Amino acid sequence: MAHPSCNRHFCPSRTTMMRKVIFLFTHTVLGRIWARAAEVIAGEGIELKVLNQMQSIDWESFLEKEMPAADAIYFDITRHFSTFPQLLETARGIRYALPAGLETEAAWAGEIDRDAQQRIAAYCKAGTVNDLTNAARYLLHRAGVLAEAPAAAGQPILSGIYHAESPQLWHEVASYLAWMNGRITAPDNREPPIVAILFDRNAWLGGETEIIDACIQHLESAGFAPMPMFCDWEGVAPLGAPDNPLRRFLDGCGERLAAIWNLAVVFRREAQTPGGPFAGHDVPVFQLVRHWSGSAAEWRNDAQGLSPMMLSFSLSRPEMLGCIDPMVIACSPRVDEGTEDERRIVQLLDDQLTRLTGRTRAWVELRHKANADKRIAIMLHNPPCKSIEATIGNAAALDALQSVVDLLHRLHTAGYQVSDIPADGRALLDLILRHKAISEFRWTSVEEIVAKGGVLAEIDEATFRADFDRQPETIRRAVDEAWGVFPGKSMVHRPDGPEPTLIVTGLSFGNVFVMTDPKRGCWGPRCDGEVCRILHDPAIAPSHQWLATFWWLQRHVDALIMMGTEGPLEFLPGKRTGLSETCFPNISLGNLPVIYPYLMSVTGEGMMAKRRGRAVIVDHLSAPVARADTLGNRWDTLEELLRQYRSATAGARRDALRETLRSELTSMGQAVEDDEALGLAIELLPRRLDALRRRMLSTGLHVLGRAPSEEDTLRYIDEARGGGLDETSEAGLRKDLASCSGELDAVLRALDGRFIAPGPSGHLSRGKTDVLPTGRNFYGTDTACVPTPAAQTVGARMGEKLLNAYLADEGRFPETIAITLWSTDVFQADGELTAQILWLLGCAPERQANGKVTGVTVLPLDELTMIASDGRTLLRPRIDVVVQMSSVVRDLLPEIYALFDRAVLAVTERDEPPDRNFVRAHVDARLAELRTQMQDSDEAVLRRLATYRCFANADGGYGGGIGVALDASAWEDDGDLAEVLINTSGTAFGADGRPAALPAAQQMAQYAHLLRKTDLSYQRASWPEADLLSSSCYLAVQGGNAAARRGLGGGSMRLYWGDTQTTRAGEVRTLAEELSQSLATTVLNPEWLATVQAQGYTGASGISNRVNVLFGWSATTHAITDSQFDAVHDRLVSDPAMRNWLRETSPHAFEEIVRRLLEAQARGLWAADENRLQELRDAVLDVEGDLEEAMGDTHVGEHQGTAVDVITRSAVKEWTYTFTVKSS
Repeated sequence: MAHPSCNRHFCPSRTTMMRKVIFLFTHTVLGRIWARAAEVIAGEGIELKVLNQMQSIDWESFLEKEMPAADAIYFDITRHFSTFPQLLETARGIRYALPAGLETEAAWAGEIDRDAQQRIAAYCKAGTVNDLTNAARYLLHRAGVLAEAPAAAGQPILSGIYHAESPQLWHEVASYLAWMNGRITAPDNREPPIVAILFDRNAWLGGETEIIDACIQHLESAGFAPMPMFCDWEGVAPLGAPDNPLRRFLDGCGERLAAIWNLAVVFRREAQTPGGPFAGHDVPVFQLVRHWSGSAAEWRNDAQGLSPMMLSFSLSRPEMLGCIDPMVIACSPRVDEGTEDERRIVQLLDDQLTRLTGRTRAWVELRHKANADKRIAIMLHNPPCKSIEATIGNAAALDALQSVVDLLHRLHTAGYQVSDIPADGRALLDLILRHKAISEFRWTSVEEIVAKGGVLAEIDEATFRADFDRQPETIRRAVDEAWGVFPGKSMVHRPDGPEPTLIVTGLSFGNVFVMTDPKRGCWGPRCDGEVCRILHDPAIAPSHQWLATFWWLQRHVDALIMMGTEGPLEFLPGKRTGLSETCFPNISLGNLPVIYPYLMSVTGEGMMAKRRGRAVIVDHLSAPVARADTLGNRWDTLEELLRQYRSATAGARRDALRETLRSELTSMGQAVEDDEALGLAIELLPRRLDALRRRMLSTGLHVLGRAPSEEDTLRYIDEARGGGLDETSEAGLRKDLASCSGELDAVLRALDGRFIAPGPSGHLSRGKTDVLPTGRNFYGTDTACVPTPAAQTVGARMGEKLLNAYLADEGRFPETIAITLWSTDVFQADGELTAQILWLLGCAPERQANGKVTGVTVLPLDELTMIASDGRTLLRPRIDVVVQMSSVVRDLLPEIYALFDRAVLAVTERDEPPDRNFVRAHVDARLAELRTQMQDSDEAVLRRLATYRCFANADGGYGGGIGVALDASAWEDDGDLAEVLINTSGTAFGADGRPAALPAAQQMAQYAHLLRKTDLSYQRASWPEADLLSSSCYLAVQGGNAAARRGLGGGSMRLYWGDTQTTRAGEVRTLAEELSQSLATTVLNPEWLATVQAQGYTGASGISNRVNVLFGWSATTHAITDSQFDAVHDRLVSDPAMRNWLRETSPHAFEEIVRRLLEAQARGLWAADENRLQELRDAVLDVEGDLEEAMGDTHVGEHQGTAVDVITRSAVKEWTYTFTVKSS
């Protein structure tokens, strides 16, 4: 008898015809078993079709012909695919339709046969050919086509241990190991270490074990005992729970368990236990990735690596469980696409499996090797562009030098062979500088490095070629074309001799080497436009010396510790994610384990270190921060001075107070020479003091493994309170802060080849106290719900403030806004800036009931309103937005910029007045131009080009070119800077996450067209203590925009800075005001300088960096006044105490300061008076004397010193650009 849900009214008469049943899924599993079942049941006159929504068949034909002809259908599908409504509607007309799954059932209006659902689920669970044929028979029985119901489902096998050579499936570890021990023996007749392989049950059930079999073969060849295991995830305890089958298998391995290879989808199937489901096993868990988006050849040639959809399932979610070192080991392309026989095949990546096996071996050896025999390298970051000699140990929020010394002591205590440990971080620095154990630069030549003992190894051509010649021809050619044939240009000893060598620099402390980053993209003891090769090509291959250094490390150390955030390794050319053996990070590291202490709040760059730098993160505490008015009484004194002035009557006292105020304001960089300017400054001083008081400033550096002092603990608590910490959580926060002393413990655990527990990342100021305790392998947030509803509210508010600021300045709405987007917006602010961009476009996120963002909605024009500064309600237009993305956003967050591209395309389709829809108006105007310029191009190509609004570096390139050009003095005018910006960040990206399939010249011309017409450029603070002088990354885009528009002939643009952290309501300030506040509270603030001086060498480097960035803002925006330059000079150079401290603490940093100030004067950016100029000239001579004296008699070789050599593109034949403003 047919079930009531059978559609009796739709039952066409039949004579002799095949009975037909359809199973329709979102994703098909057990494909081979279903195919065999279809063959078997066809002999009974039953046609069984099994399809999934992802197949690229002719769905229109299927809906019109195939599907209505079915007697019964079972369908578990999702709304994600556009055919969902049609499939649902057609199913209603089939004789018997059985919906299943949350989305299908929610959309199904009719009765649902729950008994049948359970029966079909049981058949699918059992998964044999007989069970799946019975599933088809059962549907036909419920449809009334077959009289008899088939037998119930068989008993499913839900877990087991598999081996391709075993005649049976194993259910007990001891029995399996007894069988396995006869197959393989480790050296010294030891029992071989076990590598467990976790995979999904359906692979075993469906006989799709090619990947597992290959893993077995590689592991056995390397002397491991593989233990592939699976379980069904439904109806069993979650992974990590005591009674989970996999937990039981893993526990049964005992101490022999050395590593886990994870190929299973385990996210949200795990027990909520401390440290995650793998913590109890205490071994590294490697993430194996199966590439679903193309063939092996396509993957190898794809700069993207993994598709946006795969990032979440294959990388982000496993990272939340503590998985490391993601490795693509197989590809599964579709074959017979467009037909009902479409299926996936497996293409194994043998070289990737070999690499994974080697890396596993290296981590396992750390576990078994005696500490006394381990050799470790610790690499300090040493960015060259702002003086190599002044930036040793550069690391965000971390005292890297002292952290190294503390780590050396811990290693010694743990039994490592460590000798001659320096007394402290300063002593370590002195050793590095005394031996010149760094790279060549302005004040350091290779000859001096060799003479002073800073060389760990010299690599001759034969040694180099032993590694180099094994590389693919494309890699060898890329290196040689960039740098010449061996030895290249960088760090070459005796370059003109018969046997030149490449030098590897560093110091040896027993079995521990302390080194600095080799130079990534420049050569020689100089810094100019000729030697700065990365300026010519951001994706340039690393030099011979870079490779020689890392290949030496591969041969001579067991592990590499990268000390602090962030280094160049993870930003080498190669795929974005899912790296191959032709990606330079992999070429550099080989099998070398990497352990990376990393700032807990720098999530995006940390993800790059994990995924591209192959690192195990050990996160560390941020630097303590405090409000500016808590560092001393400077602002109280000024406020009291102002009170006295205002209450004083006319006369000598008032005049004296007035002059004192003039002096104080002058020291803060304000131009108050004339009385009118002074009067206005005094009038605005209360408001200014209020703003300065509440600014957040870093008050020190964290030392790895040291718990904060009580004073700093209170500062962290205050910071968290700003993010919403309640009093009941304070005790827990104190405990977690004290637990940060475990950071060094985590480093040593990693050096023992053990598991580092995962933990969230983020910033205390955002209320994310779950980032503590540190010492964990942090992960990013799930971006599926970004922007969050709360972020959407903030984004709209900040969008309104930005438009009001421009209205106040210009009296009209801006038509085009350029916005800088960093990954911090997603990982720290939950997408506030993302929401602001959508708001400006007149769009909003489209989200499901569970909060997941699935697209964008275009808001009607009549809903586009805002509150003006005077309280009126205004209609606002759709603003054209150019999104300038960091390379980290490009690589990690394609789903975010897909929202922008979809929004722009949707908005351009709206037939709306030009003054209400600037996007459509601009696209139409641009199209008219392009039709004339590109007459042979299709209209669709022209329209796509005209609608691109998301731009970034081309794949393989990282970092902004503007900062590099400024540091190298490789520019003469705005035209030079415009070329740099457009060529280094002018690649267009669309909703598919890929660069535009158009010539680079066309993309860059579109970018230049947009920038030339941009009305304002906007960016916002990444965290509370960030300001415009804290990093050159801010000026690289926003400053670059200002220079580029002038260089392109577009004139000036407005520049604004957004701040949602120092005030709850948020603020939008002009860039000039933000620069003024940044200067007043840091470089020109004696109280801040006192905190920086306590940091010694690192503090001096920080001051030098701020002067460098100040110079950059002046060069690009012309926003730095003479008064501000004067005040900086007076504070750092004229003041004897500060000048002497800088000269003694870091003469290289002081040299950088005076050289930049002189360059500002020479370029006409600063009209310095003669007295100040003379002081600078004297300071240059003094510091030159200091540095030359330090070189001593051993100094040989040329160096650039204080010279500024302006070399631009026209003078360098290797420097070629696609887009040019100036003729060569």
